[in-house]
Amino acid sequence: MFFKNAIVYECSNTEVLNNINNELLQEITFKPCGSIDTGKGGFVSPVDNPDELMLNVQGQILLKYKTEQKILPSTVIKQAHIEKINKQEELLNRKLSKCEKATLKDEVLIDLISRAFSRYSYYWVWIDMQNNRVIVDCSSFKVSEDILALLRKELGSLALLPLSIDQPLEKIMTTWVKEKLNFPPFTLGDKAELKDPLEGNGIINCKNQEITSAEMVNHLESGKWITKLKICDERGVSYVLDENFTFKQIRFDPTVLDENEDIPVEDKAARVEADFFLMSKTLSNSINDIKQVFEKII
Repeated sequence: MFFKNAIVYECSNTEVLNNINNELLQEITFKPCGSIDTGKGGFVSPVDNPDELMLNVQGQILLKYKTEQKILPSTVIKQAHIEKINKQEELLNRKLSKCEKATLKDEVLIDLISRAFSRYSYYWVWIDMQNNRVIVDCSSFKVSEDILALLRKELGSLALLPLSIDQPLEKIMTTWVKEKLNFPPFTLGDKAELKDPLEGNGIINCKNQEITSAEMVNHLESGKWITKLKICDERGVSYVLDENFTFKQIRFDPTVLDENEDIPVEDKAARVEADFFLMSKTLSNSINDIKQVFEKII
């Protein structure tokens, strides 16, 4: 259950987080799509026990969100709609009105939805009670907002703001690389994205490259800003940070991943709990410290 991405939110009303419990989550559990639903979402057990919808490990709470999305390609809908229109016009021996065509489209959708395959996705939600944060394991703000909207609706309110600092993050990352600053235990990785803030579409992607090389510095001297930057934390994790302060492509070192290998995978509850404790401790420390680094650069 180690996170692969992290969109981090800070909570201004910590009392609300205390209201998240098993009873509340029972009201917003996942329910499969009905005959006319194109998508559904809700919470499921993080340890495959329907009676346990949350895992609390020393002030760190883990939730699991499940979605079902009906697979309905627009080309399939369009073709079925055209065929139904042609068939009806031939039957009535006249052209259909715009309203009649719209009605037929609704009928087509209902028919296709009932026969469509489903795509299922799962997302971890980590509530960091110690740092008053909510972290969603996804790379899309739309997905994270959909998940949090369900929690917010059930709680009545949930004041969250994406993790941020006072200065543009791309400016801070650019300064770090350009001035070759040193902030242990962090080191710069071998991946970055550069953009020209004036041209807008001038993008350079760098992989497997020395980030502080003369070539990179020349790009920065010409006015380009770093909008994505790989950062390595010597405590066992690396990630790519973007200008929105989202953590992507999170990778934990084998030394971290192997720490709980003595717990059999068959004991899922114990393994998830142990992995979550390890992951939350490692990533929480890294998030706190990288934010402090950025504030120093400002």
